Amino acid sequence: MIRLLSIEDHWIVIDGLKSTFRSDRDEIMITSGAESMDQALTIDPDLFDIILLDLLIPGTDPLDNVFKLQQRFPGKPIVIYTSEENSAWEDQMCEAGVQAYLTKHEDRKKLKAVLKQVAAGEDICKQNRLVLQRQTIHLKQDKNNSYLKPNEKAILSLFLQDMNLKEISQKINATESAISKTMAKLRKQFNVKTNSALGRIILEQKLISPPHSNR
Repeated sequence: MIRLLSIEDHWIVIDGLKSTFRSDRDEIMITSGAESMDQALTIDPDLFDIILLDLLIPGTDPLDNVFKLQQRFPGKPIVIYTSEENSAWEDQMCEAGVQAYLTKHEDRKKLKAVLKQVAAGEDICKQNRLVLQRQTIHLKQDKNNSYLKPNEKAILSLFLQDMNLKEISQKINATESAISKTMAKLRKQFNVKTNSALGRIILEQKLISPPHSNR
């Protein structure tokens, strides 16, 4: 049984996780919950195996939260669970030593799979970085994969400014469906599963210049 400590400033999210996982079906359960970092740091470490940490807890700093948990609960894996999909946050958290970064739109199957991997001692962040490094090497060897059309560059540039589909659509006068299809095509072209991973590869390969967000 994988026991989770959920640190989340909205108790409704903790209750939702309790409903998401059934101990008899998933072998995962929320055994402890905390609505603040102060409360979380008082919990008995023998009550949980993995820390499921919300990224943005009001009145706290995400990196500081990770550091405090690592000091208070050495050896306990930390998995970020957040609505924030900005790849910069994922990079910072992985660099800080968390084992995985999950967004709240993930379904139960994905959550379960990642939590089981982390419980088995796997570091998903490190695995993703190795995959990205291999993809980067592959892209350098295959110049055809690096070709971007002008409209693709325009869409990616706006995406990297954290614009959503609606905002990009209004900016370049294209339908949201067309933009979504272009992003899906590019993910397939660069062999990645998420827009965040696509953005990182595009920037690392210097296929477009890093945009300056004016939002």
